Amino acid sequence: MLYRFEVRGQVYEISLERQGSGYQAAVDGKGHALEVLDNQPGQLSLSFDGRPLTLYWAAEGGDKWVSLNGCTYRLERPAPRGSRAAAETGAGLAVRSPMPAQVRAVQVEVGESVQKGQTLLLLEAMKMEIRIKAPASGVVARLLVGQGSTVDKDQVLAEIGEEAHAG
Repeated sequence: MLYRFEVRGQVYEISLERQGSGYQAAVDGKGHALEVLDNQPGQLSLSFDGRPLTLYWAAEGGDKWVSLNGCTYRLERPAPRGSRAAAETGAGLAVRSPMPAQVRAVQVEVGESVQKGQTLLLLEAMKMEIRIKAPASGVVARLLVGQGSTVDKDQVLAEIGEEAHAG
């Protein structure tokens, strides 16, 4: 199985291969021994290169989220070769919820300038915090949810429009 995740703009690849009773994990080509110690719904206790580790997870369809040491990562399956990811273009970029969740915090306001990667909202799902980040720099054109709102997968949470240029 091959997955990708992004941290501070850097994309990493993880591959998992079953090996005996455990797994061999490779993160960007570096191998790690992985053994499942306990598997509960939404929680895994692992031995990672001999060190104990507990992580929380959620999955929906092919999407997987992992929360470890207070950080949540979305694991994505790479698109098959030759296919293109659908990009939203036009008046604004729709920012969507990756899974059903509750809005814990809204960290921006309509009209506020944001930078690509800036956290817009915090969601909570299955005891995990999910940071929803700006897909591009621009201005928050619309906020469609508020703190405490319950959202569905793929629900539009906000729209990011282009910055107005003085001219």
